[in-house]
Amino acid sequence: MFKQLMLLRPFMKVLHPNEVDCIDTRKLSSDYLEEGLPPKKASAVQTHLSNCGPCRAFVDTLASTIGVLRRFPGATPPASFKQSVMDKIRREG
Repeated sequence: MFKQLMLLRPFMKVLHPNEVDCIDTRKLSSDYLEEGLPPKKASAVQTHLSNCGPCRAFVDTLASTIGVLRRFPGATPPASFKQSVMDKIRREG
């Protein structure tokens, strides 16, 4: 069934260019949460989320994860970090 749906996906995009599916929603989820989508695209994602439990759960989990990560302080690597990484890359090829 999934293969048949994937084969139909390009045709659905032509027939319904302003709609998003699960694949689109997952790709756009970070921008959606950061309010970085154009209004029409954000509305399409919101509509999809209101009708799709798995995508809604995915976006909710992503939002929670982002919230947890934002609580951690930023880390600044030591000045020698970049050089040590480059040296290791050269050694290991």
